[in-house]
Amino acid sequence: MVLDWCLDTDLKNIEQHCWQLLYEGVRSYKNPFHHGVISSFSDAFPSARTVIIREVDPDQKMIRFNTDIRSPKFAEISANPNICWLFYDEKLRMQMRCLAIANLHVNDPVAEKAWDEARLNCKITYTSPQAPGTPLNEPFLLDLNKEHVPDEELASARRNFSIVNTKVLSLDWTFLHHKGNRRAWFDYRKNMQTWMQS
Repeated sequence: MVLDWCLDTDLKNIEQHCWQLLYEGVRSYKNPFHHGVISSFSDAFPSARTVIIREVDPDQKMIRFNTDIRSPKFAEISANPNICWLFYDEKLRMQMRCLAIANLHVNDPVAEKAWDEARLNCKITYTSPQAPGTPLNEPFLLDLNKEHVPDEELASARRNFSIVNTKVLSLDWTFLHHKGNRRAWFDYRKNMQTWMQS
């Protein structure tokens, strides 16, 4: 499947469709853009992991995901908020890379609103007594299908919950096609857009 706009020569049109794809990715877990790879800086090596996209604001150039404050990525982003996004749709053969600045929200109205709007199975993931990445002797499994969770457990989970708003500084779009690959770069810091060699 090839979307007509992918073969367009209007960079503004391409950029708008890129953000529309990301926006639509929030709505369905089957959408390839429902997940993205986030890369941050660890002590010695880059650190990358897949996260679920919770919100996209094309006008503000913002992409949001949730994380546990006990996780390594929370510590890494706290130390250095410069991150990189990677999105890929295998069927479209389309890649998007975004450089962004991350802003952490824990005990503030932004995080509180996101927690209130989160589904119960999402909240349950934050009830684990162990921090993400803790070595274990055997798997620790949470029942994400529970219909009721005690208030004290949810209160504890809320203390572990945070959201990460990432302000996109640039978007690097690549489209692979048999008639010739296409690549474009959109720099929001300089309000500049240009074609690039793929």
